[in-house]
Amino acid sequence: MLYAINDLLQKMGAPEARERGRIEWHYFDAVKKNLEGFAEIRFEAGGERLVAEMKQIKKNYEDDAGKLHPVYTESFYLYAERTARAGYYRVTKISLDGEDYNNPQKGVVELGLSVFHARALDISIRMMEQVFNKQDILEPVIDPMPKFRDLFASQKPAQAPVPPLKREEWGVVIPFRPRNHLHANAS
Repeated sequence: MLYAINDLLQKMGAPEARERGRIEWHYFDAVKKNLEGFAEIRFEAGGERLVAEMKQIKKNYEDDAGKLHPVYTESFYLYAERTARAGYYRVTKISLDGEDYNNPQKGVVELGLSVFHARALDISIRMMEQVFNKQDILEPVIDPMPKFRDLFASQKPAQAPVPPLKREEWGVVIPFRPRNHLHANAS
């Protein structure tokens, strides 16, 4: 299947890969500190070949048939070669979760590109979460601070006590995980 390089990279969600020559995303397992997922797009042989690879380990994964897998590996591989037509590449191989397609039809290529895009996006989000919470991931801690309600329970109210809120009265809840450095300064 023949594609303009800009279209191919756009469909994979990484148009900047053309200028960079290589782009990658990865994240690690917080407990084992092993590589848990990676995605990469790279040009080889001076731009003659385009290779996209992805591998992600999922835990407690339910497949399309409803079968539960304790550990499941999602994978993707794309190989494309530059053609004589300037700016165009021919996709000659796609492998999706262990199923290989040589000289794939357009539908298979389109499916593969969209799957790569979605999975690479998931991997890049997890990578960014780890960048911002790197120390928390390497050294997880249990929050030593008392819960919000307990913190103020010992204080005498200036007015009559407010009855507890009913469940349906809660608004938006914003998740919060304390950072390690905040606890070190609080001690």
